[in-house]
Amino acid sequence: MNDDGTPLERLETHSREVEALANEVAVRAKAFGPDVGARSRVELVKQRLKIALDELGTYPYTADDITDE
Repeated sequence: MNDDGTPLERLETHSREVEALANEVAVRAKAFGPDVGARSRVELVKQRLKIALDELGTYPYTADDITDE
């Protein structure tokens, strides 16, 4: 993968990859059963994604959204 884009472009690219991987993991688990210890690993991934979404929730969409807080 090429990481030469802007941070926002890279975020978009990585989000597509995460979506595809999550789908692959879920489909595989449904077809063959979950891997041993997978639940805690999946929960860790979900926690990291929630933190990332919280960070994106503070993204300023207009100049009025920018504060010194």
